[in-house]
Amino acid sequence: MKIIEQLCMGKSPDLENEDGLFINEHFAAVIDGCSSRKPLSGQTRTNGVIAKNLLLACLKNLAPHASKDETFHALNDSIRRWYGTRDLLEAAEEDAELRPGAYIAMLNNARREIWILGDCQALADGVHYTETKAIDTLMELNRTMLIEEALIQGFSREHLLRHPELIQNRLSEFMTHQASFQNRMVGTSTFGYPTLDGFFDHYESIIVVQLGSESKEVVLASDGYPFLRPTLEESEMKLKQLLRKDPLLYTEYRATKGLNPAYNSFDDRSYLRIRI
Repeated sequence: MKIIEQLCMGKSPDLENEDGLFINEHFAAVIDGCSSRKPLSGQTRTNGVIAKNLLLACLKNLAPHASKDETFHALNDSIRRWYGTRDLLEAAEEDAELRPGAYIAMLNNARREIWILGDCQALADGVHYTETKAIDTLMELNRTMLIEEALIQGFSREHLLRHPELIQNRLSEFMTHQASFQNRMVGTSTFGYPTLDGFFDHYESIIVVQLGSESKEVVLASDGYPFLRPTLEESEMKLKQLLRKDPLLYTEYRATKGLNPAYNSFDDRSYLRIRI
């Protein structure tokens, strides 16, 4: 396994990066810690950073031939044990908004498999792999509706960029419902979705990509790259083009937030290109 190129960059130097990269001779992974509006009591770091760091530490101790289920059990358990050491398990069980959570795209070198949970991404043999959550699509459409309504009312795009709270404060009313579906009714409801948050048990929701025996390049990335390409340069170029053309992120690409003019992107981003 050879690393060709990599990048892990926060959306702002003033904020901790909730994305993470892991690379050793057995595994390569991109981790996307989930942002949360409701941090656990007594914690100075964001839930996304806490989850990212717990998964990075767990990956260091994985057996090279660990199966998919063994791996994701260990990753999830690292967060669950963290609750236990801080007497937070009951609070986390009662309120999903409090939980540190993360998504991951990872490569197992020994098994020659890619495993993806959530909206992290992979490219292999020209095929793009990821999982879009229905509840994210709903929130993105709600935000688009709010932006279009504001434009009808006479607000300019520039004004909405400078004052994101005009949209985000209203969107937050919808988004408070999202955590109700976290690791709940996955596969049996429209909006249930899995997350590594200490309560994950939906192993059937993990995307598995078999890479075969021939040498090839694969790309792992977080959702900070809306248009993933086979090289970092191409992926960065597509991102910059998008942010120039649609900084509010509601026409060319829909997101739950736009570009803060003081930031370098709308989200943290990670990219890992590997030859296996």
